[in-house]
Amino acid sequence: MSQRTIDIDGNGTIEMDELKTFIPPEHHDRLTEAFKEADVNKDGKLDRRELRNLWQRKAYWFAKVIVEPKNLRGDSVDGAYADEYSCFPPPIFMFSITLIMIGIFAYHTNEIIEKIGPIGINGPPPMDSVFIYDPYRRYQAWRFLTYMFVHAGWVHITSNVVMQLFLGILLEMVHKWWRVLLVYCLGVIAGSLATSITDPTVFLAGASGGVYALITAHMATVILNWKEMELPWVRVISFTAFATLDVGVALYYRYVDPIEQRIGYAAHGGGALVGLLVGIFVLRNLRPTSFEKKLWWTSLVVTIILGVIAIGWNLLYSDYFPAPRY
Repeated sequence: MSQRTIDIDGNGTIEMDELKTFIPPEHHDRLTEAFKEADVNKDGKLDRRELRNLWQRKAYWFAKVIVEPKNLRGDSVDGAYADEYSCFPPPIFMFSITLIMIGIFAYHTNEIIEKIGPIGINGPPPMDSVFIYDPYRRYQAWRFLTYMFVHAGWVHITSNVVMQLFLGILLEMVHKWWRVLLVYCLGVIAGSLATSITDPTVFLAGASGGVYALITAHMATVILNWKEMELPWVRVISFTAFATLDVGVALYYRYVDPIEQRIGYAAHGGGALVGLLVGIFVLRNLRPTSFEKKLWWTSLVVTIILGVIAIGWNLLYSDYFPAPRY
């Protein structure tokens, strides 16, 4: 039974009298005890989260005594995922990483302007940056992560910053900063590892691996919390449409109208795959089912296997990669 059904006066909260309307009188004493237990802030009424917690703790009892049991016995918890959105603590990771990116981009832009003049909308990127992923300096392992701070022009950084703020803040408000940090950074590393294997001579710049990890992490939340979400199909369609469009643009610039400095699109796929897998075992699952627990372990094992393969390839097959420059 949804809050809208119980909220007879439409004020956004549930009072005891409203609940009693759906409970036979002989059960009112027990209802009063359960109500007081669920009323965390002791204001005499239940908000959406308090009502959901009451239902989850007393689901079996409610199903027996409620006047309209077929409504309460539904599989979904109306708005449960939406109730988890909170600005406390604030989404500090996405804001922090974005400010760092903008600062480094400004520094690189100033350097390029001093050397060759104004940069265009597509760069050039700072190829000599200590942060960029340079396939000839793979021994500098930090580059597998720090290339996310390097961008090739205003369009590149603007698109990445806008998308990661939009996607990342929504995730942080529910799953908190440290989970989003893991998904994002592992997506970035997966992007560079995938590029090193599929495109061993390509330089890599930008946060696309992390951004795609955020996109598919949202898909992971849909998988884990489908029944707790309102209109989950809207999320699936929206994120799929964006990813398809962006991949199409990347392929166009790679094969149809290539820009001077190619950026490996394999980073998109690597980040997306790891974002989905890591999201399943890192992000919150409000009501885990037996299938989702199996999926949790499967995703963890697959991630470990892929990581070992990618890192092992980079460490053991040196002849596959360009000769290092010192």
